[in-house]
Amino acid sequence: MQGCSRGYNEWDDGSDHDDVSKIYVRGGHSGIQYINVEYYKSGQTVYGPVHGFSNAGFTQTFEIDHLKNEQLISVDIYCRDGSLGVQALQFKTNLRVSEIMGYEIGCKKFTLEVEGKKIIGFHGSVASLFIGLGAYFDWIPSTRMEAKGGEGGKEWDDEADHEAISKVQVQGGTQGIQFIKFDYIKDGQSKDGPVHGFSDGGVTFTGSVEINHIEKEYLVSIEGFYDEESNVIQGLQFKTNMNTSEMMGYDDGKRFLLAANGKKIIGFHGYADKYLNSLGAYFTTTPPIKLESQGPDKGFIWDDGAFEGVKKVYVHYEKSLINSIGFDCDNGAGQVKKSMYGSKSGVSGQDGEFVVDYPNEFITSVEGIFCELLSAITSLTFTTSKGRTSPTFGGVPDRRFTKFVLKSKGCGLVGFHGRYYTTQLVALGAYCRPLPPRSHSVKIEEQGGEGGASWDDGDTFEGVKKVFIGQGEMGIAFVKFVYNKDTQVFFGDDHGNKTMIQSKEFELEYPSEYITSVEGNYGKVSGNESEVMLMLKFTTNKRTSQVFGLVDTTSSFLLHKDGYKIVGFHGKSGNMLHRIGVHVMPISHHHH
Repeated sequence: MQGCSRGYNEWDDGSDHDDVSKIYVRGGHSGIQYINVEYYKSGQTVYGPVHGFSNAGFTQTFEIDHLKNEQLISVDIYCRDGSLGVQALQFKTNLRVSEIMGYEIGCKKFTLEVEGKKIIGFHGSVASLFIGLGAYFDWIPSTRMEAKGGEGGKEWDDEADHEAISKVQVQGGTQGIQFIKFDYIKDGQSKDGPVHGFSDGGVTFTGSVEINHIEKEYLVSIEGFYDEESNVIQGLQFKTNMNTSEMMGYDDGKRFLLAANGKKIIGFHGYADKYLNSLGAYFTTTPPIKLESQGPDKGFIWDDGAFEGVKKVYVHYEKSLINSIGFDCDNGAGQVKKSMYGSKSGVSGQDGEFVVDYPNEFITSVEGIFCELLSAITSLTFTTSKGRTSPTFGGVPDRRFTKFVLKSKGCGLVGFHGRYYTTQLVALGAYCRPLPPRSHSVKIEEQGGEGGASWDDGDTFEGVKKVFIGQGEMGIAFVKFVYNKDTQVFFGDDHGNKTMIQSKEFELEYPSEYITSVEGNYGKVSGNESEVMLMLKFTTNKRTSQVFGLVDTTSSFLLHKDGYKIVGFHGKSGNMLHRIGVHVMPISHHHH
């Protein structure tokens, strides 16, 4: 248990919960007065008791969204030497960070955190003040992505109870990959994984990847190829948040991709016998990284926490002083959260702003200057993932100054924190998160009903050659797309249920013809609780396809972006198609 002292009245909410769902914190000038936690268990909310008491002060809440697979992973506890009681608390999930609740100036910080685990319960102690807090932890559930590759082989499973992967070893012969072996990090220690497959000589290639866990490097995706005749994986290429390996083996056959939009791979499973037949993975979200604030250790602390991305920065500045800073951030639920720190009241100077083309662009670094003597930041410049740079707001002071940079390799800045006085920014820090895999494509959100399992054919293709659609009496039962990349043809998986249904097709004159938009309707049908896709229609740069399905005007939508063509599809399906979205890429008017 961390805090300012122990003993007193101990309390314990226990560990018999699946997750923490909501936290209420009451505090005032003398410190935190009470905490009250709601938990989640087997789909039900469990209301915990109030621990502490209530005086004049503030109440703040922090809610955790299970529908987005959000989990509480750590708590920062601020205590001051010589005074009893916790002064402030800050909560961190795998997706974002709360603001600091309370007054943490002049405090020491303790953290409750175990890597790879989430908090499922709290215990602590109270006296005349709230004086200590401890937590129970459990492994964060991972998402299992099914094995991809050929049929056959015996099933193997390294499981997901690790924090990270530290090494990959591959050996292969003329037939493809003979065996694969992974080393993991578990509870902070290296753990040797077993060999999957068999080494029977005739080795023509070997390969290995070392992943630097200490530098926060981790695996994000794997591209591979398998032979549909022999059902053996031919080649694999591994990508971390920092580096890409060489292709180990042969890049021929049918291509597959194991990736989950910037999530981290923590374990593998698959099928193997004499050779490696297929490979699947376990993914988990990575919490944002906090970059400490740069500037003098004075002023009032502010902390916005981490978001999905930053859309706009507002700055009010004089010749060599930043008076105030503000941000528009995307909170992931389609809402923009606005914030502003400092003030321009009573100061001359000018307003500046920098607009970011989020989600296609992220701020990747901030360069600035601070001056200890002025207790202030005097200049700021922002750079983005597209290599654009903002104007420099402010300037160089005429006294001694310090330059600083906020950045982390391969990451985007997704939220800010810092210190301020009434009319000056004193210090600035940031939260960063790995940039999504680099591609010129843009993902357009899915439209349709809830229900079904998510699928995504990816955004790495150059175009669509053919569309297969299965329509039942009740609407669209399945879809399948054929893509092209580097003159190779790739068949996407079947999405939905293709039994007993006539499939229709729409073939394009690739590469001169490409899909520019998709129109659709969705609605309720009997026998299905959630809304299903009723109709789809495709428009190309040359014509419009026939109408597939039933025309119905209940809920219609259009997937389209001016100047872009569709290069991939994603969506949700069960025994019917529920939702569909697209990946688009700028139309280039020259073809290789």
